[in-house]
Amino acid sequence: MSLPLLLALLCGRGTRSSNTVPQKRREEQQQQQIIKSQRKKNREEERKRKEKKIPMPTKYPNSMMLFTVLICFWICSLSADAWWCNGHMLVNEIARRRLHPEVALIVEEAAVNLSASGPFPNTTDFVESGCWADDIKKLGLFVMEDWHYIDTPYNPHNINIKKNSVNTENLKTVIESLKRTLRRQDSLPYIMSFAIVNIAHFLGDIHQPLHAVELFSPEYPHGDRGGNAETVIVHGKMMALHSLWDSICQGDVKNPRRPLDRWHYAKLREFADRLEDTYKFPAEVKNERNTTLMAMESYDIAVQVAYPGVVDGAKISDEYLEKCRAAAESRVVLAGYRLANVLNQLLYKTQKRKFLEAKSARLCGFYSLLRSVFVDRQLESLFGCING
Repeated sequence: MSLPLLLALLCGRGTRSSNTVPQKRREEQQQQQIIKSQRKKNREEERKRKEKKIPMPTKYPNSMMLFTVLICFWICSLSADAWWCNGHMLVNEIARRRLHPEVALIVEEAAVNLSASGPFPNTTDFVESGCWADDIKKLGLFVMEDWHYIDTPYNPHNINIKKNSVNTENLKTVIESLKRTLRRQDSLPYIMSFAIVNIAHFLGDIHQPLHAVELFSPEYPHGDRGGNAETVIVHGKMMALHSLWDSICQGDVKNPRRPLDRWHYAKLREFADRLEDTYKFPAEVKNERNTTLMAMESYDIAVQVAYPGVVDGAKISDEYLEKCRAAAESRVVLAGYRLANVLNQLLYKTQKRKFLEAKSARLCGFYSLLRSVFVDRQLESLFGCING
């Protein structure tokens, strides 16, 4: 997007209302100071760190088979951060690049609203908001825990299963429910913000293979909880098989501290660039909106790639890690493409911006587009954004 067009968007959106209640203004200023102090601390810590050069991949796959059959991408993968919080931020970043400008403003305003409602200072924009649904579990809210999975049984030994086959509240039902919410024309700001942030997270989850399966076997007659029951050794460290896939098969890696500083944002975008250059999909695959098919894809990858070759308590082979990394990375990219498609369909030309009343949301939403060009978060304070 050209700078003149960005400036035209800014000029056309107006400024903040001057009718702010003084007490509310003081509270918001306090929230801003907390966030600014944390970011200043983060920047000081990051100056002490040495930048690491990230090697580019040397091999690129050409295609991926549709829906239920996986092509195992054989690539030389760079060391990357995890598909815990980082994976969700990558999904949102890849999606953000494909949003219509009007929709990009809406999702940024939704993220600002939800961040201010807590406040939740670690999820201050759309990219970071991909982690919000996991963050609240750490804050003691577990009511949404079943929303992250659809435990479709994998029963290769045909044993007698004594539990309900699939949880009634699951990824598919939650995503469809959030879609219905976003189709409404009378949503309150918080409800709309909640729906936007969470549909992004759960569309990411449904593309993680071990979020769509549960193995039943003589060793796991009550189910393996999507790979959480199996322990494997990766780079000398023990971890759950599920966690290995959450980490994009990198193993025991750490997520960066949020809110992200400029350096980490640049690295996140470099990684997203590399993923998009590496994994290519047919248009009909990228544009798929059927959550049942998305879950089937993940299930098939779990059966074909995630479980074969795994021995509980044993070391994972390099060959397994290579296949796992390629499969997981390709799912992150595909989730980003599909998320953009869903958000554009649900939010474009819907007049939903009038329902979002975050403080200086117009300018903060515009800034998300400006930042995608200049990658300079410090300009946010000039716009008076709550995540300045």
